[in-house]
Amino acid sequence: MGRVILCTGKTANIPYLMKKLGFSIYSVEELCYCIREHTFLMDEEVVCRELAEWLKEECGLAELGAALLGLLRKRAGTADFLTVILEYTAYYPANEIRKISRFLKADNRRGEIEKKKQIGDYLAFHGKYELAMEQYRSLLAECGDDTAAAAGIWHNMACVSSRLFLFEQAAELFFKAYALSGEQESLIQFLAAKRLALDEKDYVDFIAEGPQTYYEASMELEKRLEGSARQWQGSAQAAVLDGIHMEKTQNKDECQRMLEDAAQQVREKYRRMMYADGRGLDE
Repeated sequence: MGRVILCTGKTANIPYLMKKLGFSIYSVEELCYCIREHTFLMDEEVVCRELAEWLKEECGLAELGAALLGLLRKRAGTADFLTVILEYTAYYPANEIRKISRFLKADNRRGEIEKKKQIGDYLAFHGKYELAMEQYRSLLAECGDDTAAAAGIWHNMACVSSRLFLFEQAAELFFKAYALSGEQESLIQFLAAKRLALDEKDYVDFIAEGPQTYYEASMELEKRLEGSARQWQGSAQAAVLDGIHMEKTQNKDECQRMLEDAAQQVREKYRRMMYADGRGLDE
């Protein structure tokens, strides 16, 4: 059972329009949800008197409204303004609020390219892979001579491709990132994508024919794979598959049912990821 969340204030008779998101909210809890789920879209536009007055008058949160109006008089930034709202309602745990606050403060200090990259990263983290790739592609044209920024974008595009099981594409993108930055991590991930794209013999030949740096990076990759294998053996998913394997020897019909249930869960997750928001990938 999830934790119980007590509502703060009251439901508004007149909703507040979140202009960038394109929808209206009716409570401070809905506002907190928007702040967390769309953190990368929160900017100075939301730091306004209208929102403070709405919380005060429509949601019955006079204390919060007064605190926000005070921050406006002090010309507080987006991070401070929104953090006060999150802390007042305690809608999310304290560690989650700190994470959101750090994201907002970092966003204020970074340049436009980094901010746009953060949007792509946010979309990718939440499973909106198609939208993330669109964001990264458009951003590459703006990098110019900034090879460090371009390398980071290529690397993250490769990560998205890997999550979509496009391993050949991922390998190509990881290599582009490595060629620009020389970062060991991009090289290791390049080899990981190659390992998944090739059969075992071809992969071994690829490493043997490559430079010494490939061999050294491949050793680090194998260590990580061994660690991942140990982690998998102790996971709930492994236990489910072990149970299905045991059932196979005793009851074929029940085994088939369990396999169908497991497959249906994967299909449902994929369906939500692909179609939940109507145009891109969802979590």
